[in-house]
Amino acid sequence: MERPSLRGSPDRIFISVDESTGISTVSFFPADVGAPFQRSDDRDGALALADAKAILARYPSCTIHGPHFHAARPARAKPRKRGP
Repeated sequence: MERPSLRGSPDRIFISVDESTGISTVSFFPADVGAPFQRSDDRDGALALADAKAILARYPSCTIHGPHFHAARPARAKPRKRGP
C-alpha cells in the first residue's frame, strides 16, 4: 500500500467492505484529515485492516472502527405501466 498523506492526526479510522463488489474503503474522522481510499479484491477486509493498523502505528491515539460489511444497493426496478 502506498501510504496516504494525512493532514493531521485522525481521531477515528473507519473500514467498510462492499460484499457484492469486494471493494473495501478506509476513511477518516474528521474527514478533512485525509481522503478515503479503496482496495479492490478485499472481500474479507483484511487488506484494509492491515492498512488501518499501519496508520494506527503512526497515530496511536486514533481508533479503528470496522470492518463493517454491507452490500451495494440493488438497481431500482423500472416502474411498470398499468394498463386498463
